[in-house]
Amino acid sequence: MINIVGTSHVSKDSIKKIDEAFEQHQPEVVCLELDMGRLNSLLSGDKSLEAQSLTHSLLARFQRYIGEKTGMMPGEEMLYAYERAKQEDLEIYLIDRDIKITLNRIKSVNRKEKAKALALMPLSFLGGGKFDYKSIPSQEDLDELTDMFEEEFPELYQALLEERDIYMSDALKSVKARHEDENIIAVVGAAHQKGLQEKLNEIDSQSSVEKEEK
Repeated sequence: MINIVGTSHVSKDSIKKIDEAFEQHQPEVVCLELDMGRLNSLLSGDKSLEAQSLTHSLLARFQRYIGEKTGMMPGEEMLYAYERAKQEDLEIYLIDRDIKITLNRIKSVNRKEKAKALALMPLSFLGGGKFDYKSIPSQEDLDELTDMFEEEFPELYQALLEERDIYMSDALKSVKARHEDENIIAVVGAAHQKGLQEKLNEIDSQSSVEKEEK
């Protein structure tokens, strides 16, 4: 069984949520929203990947700005889950798409959309003080943010959310096939939680139909 744990990359609540998931589900397998490049970057403190894309660099800098306010730097929650899994000698899978592919996808987004995103990004984060970045957003708030993101920046939405949801759901399907009778937790950013759960439900439904047909 796969239990998806949605975290915020800049909230201290994420550590508590990860600990609760480990205690509640007693996993034998831990999946992380990381690829090998990003894991190595977190382990070494190397930030060189950020220079590959202006959009990614500015977004990363802004995430760090929020992290400094909340006390949780981007990536710390994934590193924490990784180190806890290592300490407990659990099987670990990195399920995210190669960061270089994602950065190349961002580069392919039309310039007009990227310029608009860069111009509006600070306002979308700070406008009105509606969202408390010290806590993990509610699903309702996440739905509102992702709907707005998809409407305003459709190509970026595809590159950053939809395509990676598909990639990670396929990866989770493979992990589940290898560990059919084991407890699995997948630690991902909260924005991916709903999309991944929906895709996993679709896979389970399809598998049930195929079994019935046989």
